[in-house]
Amino acid sequence: MTERESVTLLGLDPTSGPLERRDDRTFSSRPESLDGAVLGLVANGLGQGETFLSAVYDELGSMAALNGAVSVLKSSVSVAPEPADWARLTSEASVAITGFGG
Repeated sequence: MTERESVTLLGLDPTSGPLERRDDRTFSSRPESLDGAVLGLVANGLGQGETFLSAVYDELGSMAALNGAVSVLKSSVSVAPEPADWARLTSEASVAITGFGG
């Protein structure tokens, strides 16, 4: 891949569609590049989710100059990350990916 080529990654939501918005929060804008980014990797603990996210990190690292990762393993599939893990993600990671093993 040359520096001028652009890669678009698309995330698919297997649920019935978007949830109704409850407030006026907005999403952060997407970065132009992942160069220098610290990638948050959030696994739910099932199957090979952590291994998969590690492979995603390696693949993205072959396309951009990543600056590390913040890995989080949730305590259960049905809960958000623990408060300390959430604090690490929001203070240390530039972008984040969550993976669901099964």
